[in-house]
Amino acid sequence: MKLRVISGELKGRYIQIPDDIGFRPTLERTRESVAEILKKRLKRGAMAADFCAGSGAFGFEMLSRGAVSVDFVEKDKAAILRITENAKRFGVESRINVICGDVSKFVDNRAAAYDLIFYDPPYDDEKLTRLVPEILKLLKDGGVLVYERKRRHNEKKTVAIDSEKNMFDARIFSDTVVEFYESKICSCNDSDELTSSQ
Repeated sequence: MKLRVISGELKGRYIQIPDDIGFRPTLERTRESVAEILKKRLKRGAMAADFCAGSGAFGFEMLSRGAVSVDFVEKDKAAILRITENAKRFGVESRINVICGDVSKFVDNRAAAYDLIFYDPPYDDEKLTRLVPEILKLLKDGGVLVYERKRRHNEKKTVAIDSEKNMFDARIFSDTVVEFYESKICSCNDSDELTSSQ
């Protein structure tokens, strides 16, 4: 199986993953939509993280669009090996840090450091779902958390935005919901945004 990098310096390159993977990769259409929503909120040189990274597709997309570094956190050793191998093929190994371990333990021992975090835990793991408030604490001022979760039965076409929890957007893609949170209201300069789709 191959996942295409959509835009930026790695545009058109393919992330190599086995056909018999034990996780659910984020679809290309979803990744592209997420990147478009984020492009005016993220400055060049962003520090990013991909939690429950799986294929690492989102992290590589952010590297391609101008993130200076990405921390990939994933407990599956085979997935970590594939992320490392793909980073070497792309020539970005100096811009990544791979952490093989449980994301909840990583969050407990990490200070606020990120401009962007992508969090896509296994859909049926309630413990990891409850970790969202703690992950928000790892964002720098103006940082953004992108949280991907399973769509609930009562979510027909839209998701209610919860500004009290700093959620500024939410989108439905088939059986998936992507929620966007920020650490505070961010005023962004278009000239500093990450590379948009070409």
